Amino acid sequence: MVGTTTRGEWADRAEHRDRGPGRPGGRSHANSSYAEPRSGRFAGGNWERVTRCKELVHALEKAGLEEFVLDNVVGNGFLPGVTSPDQIADPKHPCKGAVPRVHAHFFTADGQFGSLDFTGQQVDAGIYTIIEPGTVVIDNGDFRATFHYRFTDHGDTIRLYPIAPDCVCVTAQWAVAVAYPGKKWTRVS
Repeated sequence: MVGTTTRGEWADRAEHRDRGPGRPGGRSHANSSYAEPRSGRFAGGNWERVTRCKELVHALEKAGLEEFVLDNVVGNGFLPGVTSPDQIADPKHPCKGAVPRVHAHFFTADGQFGSLDFTGQQVDAGIYTIIEPGTVVIDNGDFRATFHYRFTDHGDTIRLYPIAPDCVCVTAQWAVAVAYPGKKWTRVS
């Protein structure tokens, strides 16, 4: 994938990270151009936000996906040093001691999708297709979910709204975790 932002540059901007993923010379992740959706694709670029444990827990609970909360708190690295849900000191208050984490998504002009965790490591990969203006399907090979999206701030921010499957399932929790429904993702390239 060709682009202008390296992992190192991305990590240097991250205010809340434990360690950087490598410095200049890292692999680029997205085409930095932007265009409104036409012909099924948009050159979406790199989008990031500081994610917070309570935001994700609230979004999962609101979607009726409480059973996935502890795994998501651990999987997103919100509790430094905690690597398993059974290590969470207070499962009824899983965000106690949580730290914010920068997370990013990239959408390339040729239809590739991916996510980068707070260390800049790629943690999700797949494809996306604009099925109509304002609606995108993301498929990572394991999960396929549909999202409504809205660009704001002259295309400098995007908000994703998952169209959750009618189930309490891993695909539904993945869609919520990808979107942080309604929260702004800011273009970084």
